[in-house]
Amino acid sequence: MGFFLIILMLSACSGHENSSLNNRPLPPSPKTTTINFIGHWLNEGKREALVRNFAREYEFQNQHIRVNLKFPEDIYYTREDLQSNQKFVAGILKEENPEWDIVRVNGEYKEIWQQTGDPDWPRKYLVDFSEIEEFREGTLPELLSPSAKESWNGIVPGPSIEGQFWALWCNRKVAEKLGITIKQYGMTVDDFKNYLATVYRHNQQHPNEYITPVYESVDWPTTMAIGVQMYASLLPDQTELFKKRITPQRLNAWEKTLQTLEELSQYQPCNPRWKEVHWANTTASLLNGECLFYVNGSWMFNIWQGLDASKVMDCMPVEFPGFSKLRVYPGGYMVTWAVLKNAPHKEEAIRFLLAMNKPSMAEMWVRTTKCPSGIKGNLTGVSFGNDHFEDFSYYIQNQYSGNTYRYYETSSWVLNTEHEETPIYFFDVFNGQMSAREAMQRIRRSIGQ
Repeated sequence: MGFFLIILMLSACSGHENSSLNNRPLPPSPKTTTINFIGHWLNEGKREALVRNFAREYEFQNQHIRVNLKFPEDIYYTREDLQSNQKFVAGILKEENPEWDIVRVNGEYKEIWQQTGDPDWPRKYLVDFSEIEEFREGTLPELLSPSAKESWNGIVPGPSIEGQFWALWCNRKVAEKLGITIKQYGMTVDDFKNYLATVYRHNQQHPNEYITPVYESVDWPTTMAIGVQMYASLLPDQTELFKKRITPQRLNAWEKTLQTLEELSQYQPCNPRWKEVHWANTTASLLNGECLFYVNGSWMFNIWQGLDASKVMDCMPVEFPGFSKLRVYPGGYMVTWAVLKNAPHKEEAIRFLLAMNKPSMAEMWVRTTKCPSGIKGNLTGVSFGNDHFEDFSYYIQNQYSGNTYRYYETSSWVLNTEHEETPIYFFDVFNGQMSAREAMQRIRRSIGQ
């Protein structure tokens, strides 16, 4: 009897303890926070997948975080209005209660300045990541320098995941059809002239099989980069290109460049109807063999990959032609995203971009895009020689380390910022609508020389 009494007492105690545990409230789960993030690279091959996968992995590793990823095309962006991103960012900056935490700035400091009318807009409205030690440790030192900060009026608004270079892209199958081999490196001005002459002869002999020598569009003209690189190769040293004043050397170099462009114009380098062409409608022109050359950035690799991966290997990045060995090259690194100072989830958004600024992301970027990254990583400056894209990226990084510049279609390369709106008549001369002599006369009158 005593034994059964003990058992009953133990059972009662046990039942009371279990009841107490069952009724005890569980510790609260961490509050779920949603980061509102405007992404980039929709429909651009594996770059889109890279962004989506990073957001998903971040959510998995941080169970209390949700990432509301939307692309500009989902909200406001159209490729028919290339200023739509700048207009959107300019509009959201002064909102008291913005919806978005992370916005796409896409390296557009100057363009957004033009929309806001305020050169100090980054410092007023964006988080300065250069003040965060973790960020500094994961970023290439050159992107933290005073000169690098100048491009954002004194701050670093986010990671420079995207490194890029410009190229005179060519279609290798079109070149083969024309019976020529395009030099990937060391192309001279005479080489370029011979390539254009070959396309011209083909078009004269086969008018029904017209090939555009150099692609161009009215809303995003890019071919002036050819002229700027020719011009830069004539300057006595690389620092001359970056001087903020007009010099005799600069004017003389541009005059010789214009004279050469006038010679090239006889081969009708651009499609006669290029001013009716919109970039968004013809991104596949090189991919589809409609032109021999196409001037644009290294991001085209992923755009073409998204359009037709089976044809991407036909597109080869080529070094711009020069009168002599080139000393500088258009390229560099670009800040893609920034956190608003008054973002609804500012701290969480900062941690999200810090997680992106890691070697694993840099290595994934290099493998995916064939381009360099401003984030420190083991593959940032390495080529495995897998294809002509990797080789070219590696070549540009090593050949022009510390001597790259961000290319803009502006007259300041020849004149200075005070005269950057003054025409230098590249397109007029290149397309045979004006002589080099007349162009230089107009330029000198405009600047009072």
